[in-house]
Amino acid sequence: MSNRPYKIILIVIGFLSFGNHLFAQDELKNQLSLNADDLIPAVFSSNSNDYNLGYRRSISENNQLRFGLKYFFEEENQLTLGIKPGIDFKLKTSSKRWKFYYGLDLALNYSDNYQAERKNYESSLIPFFRIELVLGKYFSISTEPGLFFKLQNIKDYDGSPVDNSNEIFSSGVKNLGVINLNFSF
Repeated sequence: MSNRPYKIILIVIGFLSFGNHLFAQDELKNQLSLNADDLIPAVFSSNSNDYNLGYRRSISENNQLRFGLKYFFEEENQLTLGIKPGIDFKLKTSSKRWKFYYGLDLALNYSDNYQAERKNYESSLIPFFRIELVLGKYFSISTEPGLFFKLQNIKDYDGSPVDNSNEIFSSGVKNLGVINLNFSF
């Protein structure tokens, strides 16, 4: 009888044991964020302009790259798509449970309102301040209030003699009171 299957099993077990120590990390590098309103709408409230899903990746101890996605579809009414790349920087704190960050996002959104027959193209710069409460190694909650500077381009395609196409600049406060549920891995 051949000992080959036993050798392969021992090699795999050894690799997995060694690999577990090789990839062990004190601080988790990835984080998925979900808008709490999408999960529990009766408790948390936000509008449809908020991003549904966020991803953060630590590139160093104090810096994170970010990426957000927005999707909303209502048959015969509206389609909205958005992406939001960004970066944030950790502020020093003595607390292990509270973490504070500041950063900047660039939001690019497309919306097609089928009933009004208008397409909206938006680009925004969003400086923000992030407050995160760590509830465990793999779970935290956060909020990211900030300012936005938005340029919106509206294209009218309804075929009427009056063209309602327009370009609008606006600014204001964003994500005030929006809660994110964060899962780290």
